[in-house]
Amino acid sequence: MILSKIWERKLFFNTLKLLLFFLFAIFSVVVVIDFSIHGAKIFAHSKTSITLIIKYYFNLFFIQLNLFLALTFLLATIKILSDMNIHHELTALRMAAISAKKLSRPFFIIAIFISIISYINLQYFYPKSLSFKDNFKETYFKKTKYAKKMQPNVIYLEDGAKLVYQKYDQSQNKLFDVYFIKNSSDIWHAKHLTFNEQEAVGKFVDHLTRKDKIFEKTKSFQTYVFKDIELDENTNMFEPIENRSITNLFKQNSSKNICQKEKNEISSYLNYKLAMPLVSFLIVFAVFPPLITFSKNISIFFICTFAIFGFVIFHTIMDSALILAANAAKAPYIVLWLPVIMISLIFGRRFQKI
Repeated sequence: MILSKIWERKLFFNTLKLLLFFLFAIFSVVVVIDFSIHGAKIFAHSKTSITLIIKYYFNLFFIQLNLFLALTFLLATIKILSDMNIHHELTALRMAAISAKKLSRPFFIIAIFISIISYINLQYFYPKSLSFKDNFKETYFKKTKYAKKMQPNVIYLEDGAKLVYQKYDQSQNKLFDVYFIKNSSDIWHAKHLTFNEQEAVGKFVDHLTRKDKIFEKTKSFQTYVFKDIELDENTNMFEPIENRSITNLFKQNSSKNICQKEKNEISSYLNYKLAMPLVSFLIVFAVFPPLITFSKNISIFFICTFAIFGFVIFHTIMDSALILAANAAKAPYIVLWLPVIMISLIFGRRFQKI
C-alpha cells in the first residue's frame, strides 16, 4: 500500500476532504455570481429550462475544474500544515524520526491525482464543455448584431490564402459571411460556405478583383465549388484552438497541411495544456518548506497571502507566455516551459534542503 502509516492516511484523507470542501464552496460562489449576472438574460429566452441551466453550470464546472483544483489544493495544504504546526503535531512527527520528505509524500500523491484529473479533463471534458458554453453564450447572452459582427474569425491556409468568416455552424459544417482572400488582388465572398466530403461549396458567391486600387465585382455565382481550399480531413480547422483536446492538438501540430502561423498557435496551446496540470507539484515545492519550519514567529497569514498572490502571478505569467508564444515571439515550448522550469528550480532546491 502506498500510504502504509496511519499518520500518512490521516494526512492524505484530511487534505482530500478539505480540498473537496473548498472546491464545492468556491464553485458555489462562482455559480451564484454568474447567475446573478446572466440569470435575467437566461430566463428571458423562450427556450430556457431548468435542465438546460443545470447543463450549463455542469459544463462550467469542467471549464474551471483545473484552476479550482489547483487553488483548492493550495488552500487545503496551507490549512492542514498550518494547523499541524500550531498544534505541534509536526514537531511530534519529526521527533519520531519522520523526515520532512516523508511528510510530503501524501501531498505529492494528491498532486499526482490532480495532475491526472487535469489531463483527463483537458482531453475529454474541457473541449466539449467550452464548445457548449460558446454556443450557450451565443444563444442566450448575445447583445446586438452589431457587436457580433465586430468579431470576425480568420483561418490561415497552407498556400498563404485566408478564410475570414463571421460564424461557424458545427452541426451543419457551414460558414456564414465568408471572405476567401487568395491574395491582395483576388477576393471571393460567399454568403454560405458548406463543407461536404472535403469539398467547399459556396452559395451566392461574388468574385472581387482589384483594378486601380478599387475592388470590382467581376463574376457572381449562385453555387460555386472552391477547389482552391484544401482541407485536412483529420482536422476541424474551424473549431477554436482553445476548444481542441490534447490529442487533437498533437495530431494537428504534426500535420503538414497547415500554415506556419496556425501551427505556431497550435503548438502554443499544446504546450500550455501540457504544462498547466503540473502546477500542483509547484504548489508542494513552494508551500511545504516554510510551513514545516520550526519557528515561534511563523506567520501563517503572510505565507497564505504570498502563496495566493504567487498563484495568481504564475497564472498571469503563463497566460502572457501563451500570448507571446502564439504570436511567434519565440519558440512556444521555450516560452511556455521556461516559467515552470525556473519556478521548479527555485523552490525545488529549497525543498531539497529540508
